[in-house]
Amino acid sequence: MPAIELPSWRGEPGDRARARLAIDRWAGSLAMARLVESFGGTTDDREGRELLDYLGEFSAAHWDFRRGRERNLASDAALSLTQSVLVVEVAPQLGLTGRERPTRSRYDTMLLTGGMVRAGIVKPRFAAQLLKDGLSVSHIAFLGGFRAFGGDEHALAGELGVDGGDEVEAMVAGMRRAFGSLGDPVVERHVADTPHASWCHYSWSTGGVRLSVVAAPSSEPSARRANTADTFRFWAAHRRSPAERSVLVVTTPIYVPYQAAGAVEALGVEQGLAVETVGVDASSSDLGALTQQFLPQHHLQEVRSAIRAMQALRARVTGIAEHTGTE
Repeated sequence: MPAIELPSWRGEPGDRARARLAIDRWAGSLAMARLVESFGGTTDDREGRELLDYLGEFSAAHWDFRRGRERNLASDAALSLTQSVLVVEVAPQLGLTGRERPTRSRYDTMLLTGGMVRAGIVKPRFAAQLLKDGLSVSHIAFLGGFRAFGGDEHALAGELGVDGGDEVEAMVAGMRRAFGSLGDPVVERHVADTPHASWCHYSWSTGGVRLSVVAAPSSEPSARRANTADTFRFWAAHRRSPAERSVLVVTTPIYVPYQAAGAVEALGVEQGLAVETVGVDASSSDLGALTQQFLPQHHLQEVRSAIRAMQALRARVTGIAEHTGTE
């Protein structure tokens, strides 16, 4: 069964209707119905907003293994063999794998989303490979926040040759590794009373492409680190040049549905930018014995994240005042 179209934004009059249709088809797909049924639920006789609301509640009860924690600190799931096999089967149909090739040959900007320490290495590597394969961009920006390493990240950082103890240091290391001798960056920073309200922007120019690492502030600095939506909005409002109108978002494959919806809301609906999202390919993700292994429970968690992001996006494109937030 082919993959279901995910939300994107072209900067055209029909974008809102097209995004809503993509969301409703994704939520109402046979793949989603089979997944829900395997955990004792049903999507029968539900559609549109009602279906997404149901999926939000259902996924909170059955697929939320994080409970507010970072992804690498989530609890283990007790899945049956039948459930595990089904999750792997439907993941490509729901867009959690196989979205590695951009549809266009040129974008103004490539935005790499931050994440765990491995992301700092593999996403710039993939960006560099896309350029070698002929993709044209003017700016590559790696977006993250001041998030200290947690759990196994400290040990992984040492094994990956990453100095330091937070997400931003891993991002800078990955850019240097992927793009060669960059020299000292131009640095702009704002230091606030709390780290989550601070921001920093590192920039280099190499081979006609501008490179950036942006540590964004949180929109709720007293409560949490910056999330993906915060990084998109900070870049768009404070670090984007007016000429940057088309965006390719690069993330880990399993996060593509969630971050595609978030990017369309923050960059398409709010800023009017053309937005497309792809995942890092297997070659760029290959870290040998240290390669990230995604289990069925990880896929279920990201289906939940995607449901929440699509609830928020659907509310925006339909003008209904409901917002469940993104992670």
